[in-house]
Parts: sequence; structure tokens; C-alpha cells
Amino acid sequence: MITLGGLTKRYGDTLAVDGLTCDIEPGRVTGFLGPNGAGKSTTMRMVLGLDHPSGGRALIAGRPYASLRRPQCAVGAMLDARAVHPARSGRTHLVAQARSNGIPVRRVDEVLEAVGLTKAARRPAGTYSLGMSGRLGVASALLGDPPVLVLDEPVNGLDPDGVRWIRRLVREQAAEGRTVFLSSHLMSEMQLTADHLVVIGRGRLLSDTSMADFLASAAPASARVMVPDPDERATLVSHLAATDGVSVERSAGGELTVEGRTAAEIGDLAHRCGARIHELTDVRVSLEEAYMNLTARSVEYGTAGRDDADDGTKATGKTNAAADAPSSTGIGGGAR
Repeated sequence: MITLGGLTKRYGDTLAVDGLTCDIEPGRVTGFLGPNGAGKSTTMRMVLGLDHPSGGRALIAGRPYASLRRPQCAVGAMLDARAVHPARSGRTHLVAQARSNGIPVRRVDEVLEAVGLTKAARRPAGTYSLGMSGRLGVASALLGDPPVLVLDEPVNGLDPDGVRWIRRLVREQAAEGRTVFLSSHLMSEMQLTADHLVVIGRGRLLSDTSMADFLASAAPASARVMVPDPDERATLVSHLAATDGVSVERSAGGELTVEGRTAAEIGDLAHRCGARIHELTDVRVSLEEAYMNLTARSVEYGTAGRDDADDGTKATGKTNAAADAPSSTGIGGGAR
């Protein structure tokens, strides 16, 4: 488990991370989301001992990273896929890490095969594409077979097959009981991969909740239903209209859009009133829509035309408003 307790980081007058408190639990993939400048990379760097907190703590299995005797056997990380000496081969890079952490060298060939780099293992890392560098970074993270994985944008540069591979890999790692902490700006992929979400904006926690609850909180329950028979459709509508908090919109083709009830609830009602149904499906917002609504007022580097939506007080889970938080540009191009 990764434990963040009041985690804070200042760079001069800039507050990059502001009292962040949450637990990244084992057995699930936790997605880490936030706009550019929100403090994501700074948070991950503090977890891994690369930046020192100005306040609070970041612990791995109850201990700070700096106290781990064989760190790669406790936590596997990839923060920068290009952080490899370009003249070293991928295999040499991993062998050096293995020897410094007391890991058998045979493990190097195992992880190279697992990430699909066996044929390119002896090529200089400087000749690798971004996707290949990402695979090498994942191999490094897996090298010590650690119970905790911290991956920053692991799908960068990967082709569709590689993206599916990463998705399958991290879910398998979580299913085996590992803690997986994963950041990405690809919302569609995160929606398919993550079980739980931690969302921050301008250094503050906006949401710490399950994927299902995060999406459900973004919009009221609604569903689409197709009732082919006009009389049966009218009967179903009358029953729905008699229910508080329900609105029904009809289309020319006979489809009903019902706001305020789930597909399961509509199906039960249709059964009771004898209405035959051809189609019935829940209508859900995408992760991208829910995320944009939550973080609209926490964007550090916005673009023209973005809606000035609510700052996220509709989200479920543990929340903190971030509308009045200070800037979080950080150093070296900004805290992410």
C-alpha cells in the first residue's frame, strides 16, 4: 500500500502539492488524474524519494522509500521512459539495476521477454522508439517482482497492441494483489483500466473514489428504452411519469430516454405493466466528460473555448474544492 498523509510540496512561493491525503490500496488499479500542473508527477516523485516533502509523508508499506534496503524489490517505478544512458543496451541497463538490488541476472531476460524486447535487448537504448523505451521502463519496474508499481504515463508512444498489452499487464498485476498506481491523460484507456480514481487539481485532492461511483456522480441515472407497441409504450410512459424525479423524452422512432431511473429499474417496471421491450440500456457519461466537469476550474494551462464548469463539488468520495488553490507550476517545466 502507498499512504499519503498531508503530503505537501512547496517550490518557493509555489504550492505544488497541498495537503494530499489518500491510500493507494493493493488489489486494484488506481488511476491518478489531474490537469497539467496539478502536481501528479511531483506527488509520484515524493513517493519515490526523488523530492522531499515540505510537509506530511509518503509511505510505501508503512515506510519511506529512502529506508528500503532493496528498493526495486519493494516498488517498481517508471517516471521517465527516456531516463536511460543512450549508449547502454537495454539489457545492460537492466543488468546494472539487478546487480545493485541483489536480483538474479536471469530475471533480466524474463522481464525483457515479458515486455517484448528480447530481440532489441542488445541494441543501444538511444536507438529505441518512444514505445520501446516505455517497454524498457516497464521491464525495469517489473525487475524485482515488487508488490507496488508506480507508472507515470506508461502508454506514451505505444501502438494499439502495446496499449492493450499495458492494460492487460497492470490489471493482472493488481489481480495478483499488487498495488498499482497509474497516471495517464488518455481518458478512454483509463476508463477501461482503472478500478479506482484519485483526482487532483492545483495540488489538492478533488476525488478519491471508485470508477463506478465517479461516473455515477457526474450525471443522474438515465436509460434508453425501445417499446415497439404504441399502446404498451404509452402505458410505460404513464407509469414513469407518475414517479417523482423522472422525466421522459420521446423520439420519432418510438425510443424513450428516461432520466431518473436505471435500465434495471425500467425493465422491472416494464415487466410489471406488461410492456414488451426491444432495447434497454443505461446512458452513462464518459470518464472524459466526468473528469472535465470536475477539473474545469483547476486547469493551470487552459485553452480558449473550454467551458467554465463547476469546480467539482458534485464528485463523490473524499473531496476538496480547488478553485482558490494557488498556482502549481513547480520547477523544470511545471509540476504535473
